[in-house]
Amino acid sequence: MKLLFAKLFIKKMHLAIVIFAFCIQGCKSGGADKKEKVSLQPNILLIVADDFNYDSAGFAGGVAPDVTPNLDSFAAESYSFTKAFSTVSVCQPSRQSMLSGLIPNHYGAKGFFPMREGTPTLPAILREAGYLTGNIHKRDHMLPLEAFNWVHDNESLGLTDPDGVVGRDPQAIARGLRTFIKEANKKDKSFFMVVNSADTHRPFHGDTFNTNTIIWGNGKVEINLKDPSRIYRPEEVVIPQMLPDIPEIRKDLAKYASSARRLDDTVGECLKVLDELEKKSSTLVIFVSDNGMPLPYAKFDCYLGSNRSPFLMRWPDGIKKPAKNETDIVSLMDITPTVLELAHLPIPKPMDGKSLVPFIKNKTPEDWRESIVFIRNEDIYYGDGLENVLKRDPDYGKKLEKLGWVERPDHEVPGTYSRSKEIRTYFDGRYGYIYNNCYKENGLEIGVLGVIVAYNDRSIKAMKKASLNDQHIKNRYDSYLLRAEEELYDWTQDPGSKHNLAKDPKYAQVLIEARKGLLDYMKSANDPLAGTYQDMLNR
Repeated sequence: MKLLFAKLFIKKMHLAIVIFAFCIQGCKSGGADKKEKVSLQPNILLIVADDFNYDSAGFAGGVAPDVTPNLDSFAAESYSFTKAFSTVSVCQPSRQSMLSGLIPNHYGAKGFFPMREGTPTLPAILREAGYLTGNIHKRDHMLPLEAFNWVHDNESLGLTDPDGVVGRDPQAIARGLRTFIKEANKKDKSFFMVVNSADTHRPFHGDTFNTNTIIWGNGKVEINLKDPSRIYRPEEVVIPQMLPDIPEIRKDLAKYASSARRLDDTVGECLKVLDELEKKSSTLVIFVSDNGMPLPYAKFDCYLGSNRSPFLMRWPDGIKKPAKNETDIVSLMDITPTVLELAHLPIPKPMDGKSLVPFIKNKTPEDWRESIVFIRNEDIYYGDGLENVLKRDPDYGKKLEKLGWVERPDHEVPGTYSRSKEIRTYFDGRYGYIYNNCYKENGLEIGVLGVIVAYNDRSIKAMKKASLNDQHIKNRYDSYLLRAEEELYDWTQDPGSKHNLAKDPKYAQVLIEARKGLLDYMKSANDPLAGTYQDMLNR
């Protein structure tokens, strides 16, 4: 009997131990599941550079020596794409496409106009799902405000300087980010923050903006902008292949390079905040640029330098191994579906962007895009900027109208003008084909900048002056102003777009295939220019 009780006691003890072990394991498993779930829904920090060329960063060549040390270190820890592109090479439509995942005609607006009411956006979806959302600088270039539905912006984060000044102050941006993350911690929320740097948008460091008094809107504002951690000299810069090497352009690029260094300072300060608040591992940091540099053959256009963007992603908890993807074509519109998939949230349909999550998992989707299209719709002349010009020249509005500008009473800023500039570029990874619908044979007779170039910046003026004594620069300057109805470039051999192959018989088949590729895209995307393009081809 004693032996029987002993056996029963041992069995019960064994069962109790098993149950206890199972409970402990279950608790551990539950804790692990909870921890894994948190780590799989990342915090997101999206840093967007303003007017920054892909090859301006040190890791992609560099516009000057040691110009982006923080970005270079960040790139070494990131999954990066070398063939990444914005949809439109100007800020508002680029950002609206980026944060909606849609091309402009799908979100219901062209150029500098708000998206259609009811268009889903990444920050609004994340906020609805419980994320704390915030944005620093450029808020008014993502419209309507209700669609983006930010919880925090400059003012609520204590950033009281004018918006463009805040965007050029690395320490102020870091303060705002720190305040934001601390609130997310208090509320036990994941966060989504967009930091928009005003560097390298004009005016550059060293321009008149950097005096103690600047004109901001219609009034003067006292400021004290901080210098970048390194200031560059003209002889230090690397001239992009698209531009001539002349002294005035070197001076302009030196200021641009100094602004690029302050952009890099901003990136460094933001990354320090993540380290300080122990958020590095759990935060997906994405770095991109909205469009190319504000110099010829870049911003406001549809060349390689107009739309190519750096695209870096670092997330230690989710991207275990840094890698460089030099093959696949990606769009900044891919940011929205990528973040939503990583946050385990449904992706709205239709969606022009595609999730990059398979690449993070070292898988290339079989149906991944083999080409991409860049879009240009119109230029804008804001009414508040025009107001000062009209004081000096009351007839300036009539002069604009003769050049094709139209007053837009439907714009939120009274007195604003816009000008149609319909351009489409089809890029297959090697050849870039450009259709200039805005081309006119007599373009140079209409105005000093023709009908295509948006504004007369320092580098354009420098090219014009140099063209008086240099036939090669004159040819380049004139072709930039006038263009051709069709352009074709081998961007692997000619990234500066110097040799138009559209009329070269050796590239006739390439031209045919590019035309077909663009037309197929325009029809599938319901591009309102599709019929006009088809008519041009039929001619």
